[in-house]
Amino acid sequence: MSFKRSFTSDPPGSERRSGLNRRWIKTPYYGIERRSGRDRRLDPPRDSADDSPAEADRIAALEKLLLSTRLHLEALARLLVEKRILTHAELHEMLASIQEEYREKQLEDKS
Repeated sequence: MSFKRSFTSDPPGSERRSGLNRRWIKTPYYGIERRSGRDRRLDPPRDSADDSPAEADRIAALEKLLLSTRLHLEALARLLVEKRILTHAELHEMLASIQEEYREKQLEDKS
């Protein structure tokens, strides 16, 4: 014999003890706050300038990656000059033209 109440939203044949579907019951709580500390949800968002240890590790890893990339590019440029595929003048002209392209693109993005 089942003592289930007839107003429950459970499907027939389910084995809930109380007969109430408590999943959807939401009542306001006006009692004593039982959490320790203050409510951090009310704090303003943190600045990204605060360097946590994880953020410092990430910055260090990015610096190592930038240095590694720069060394690889320097080695490639020196090898091209040593093999006489490029001259120093050609290399500097190419760098100047690329820098000018980036400057123009940055000016277009700002305006």
